[in-house]
Amino acid sequence: MAEKQKIDSKEAGLEIGLLIGRFFFDTEDLHYGLFKDGLEPKGINFRKSQKYHSDLIIENIQQGTQTILDVGSGSGNLARRLLDNGFKVDCVSPSSYLSDAIHEKVGNEAEIFRCKYEDLNTDKTYDQIQFSESFQYVPVEHALEQTFNMLNPGGHLLICDFFTLPAEGDVPIGGGHRYPFFKAAMAQTDFEQIVDIDITEDTAKTMTIMEDFIEKVAQPIGQISGNYMGSHYPKLMKLFRWKFRERYEKINRVYFSGHLNAESFIKYKTYRLMVFKKPN
Repeated sequence: MAEKQKIDSKEAGLEIGLLIGRFFFDTEDLHYGLFKDGLEPKGINFRKSQKYHSDLIIENIQQGTQTILDVGSGSGNLARRLLDNGFKVDCVSPSSYLSDAIHEKVGNEAEIFRCKYEDLNTDKTYDQIQFSESFQYVPVEHALEQTFNMLNPGGHLLICDFFTLPAEGDVPIGGGHRYPFFKAAMAQTDFEQIVDIDITEDTAKTMTIMEDFIEKVAQPIGQISGNYMGSHYPKLMKLFRWKFRERYEKINRVYFSGHLNAESFIKYKTYRLMVFKKPN
């Protein structure tokens, strides 16, 4: 009997994020919001802030670009907008669930590569290869080498993502390659950086919404569920908490310690939109 394939925790997290976004925030984007021009970090504004994030990417597509490879396409919202703006777009998505969501939006207008970027095998080349909050999931050196090879001469690599900064203490917010390592790896390539926009403060406000959601929704639900199970099945709950104590402690440390906020994000992360040009 074939061994059942384990579900990747990162893919599961993205799928859960899509469901939460659909229900609570009326959005299908899976990236941070850009709270610019005084837009308040409230749930009611989250969809608008995510549109601002996508607007920034579209505004920084370089002149002459016609073909785009969107790596880590989420549920396909950005790909759909790019198609509507006249670009030819293909998508990369390792999640079957999200790939199906992308297909619902783009149909046969875009080819969907249902694999990890590092496993992608195609003869196609592109004017732009972009990573909208997906660069952090790909090994840096492999991503840079593969992207360089798949770009047309004079093509562009666009990254809109966050990176981890060197700072004292344990980093309470996961994700993001180490920024100094990324810069050093990039310096070893022939790419020329032509755009570097620091949007850390305006994206960090997304954490305010997450903090509010955890405090007002997730934490109370967890407490109510725990109290119910503890009162009805005390032995089972005791065994459960012992069996999964390390994971339980990690969840409490990451999500319920009060450190998941905008201030921590600004201290430990840098969120940037960067564009690099391949030589002609």
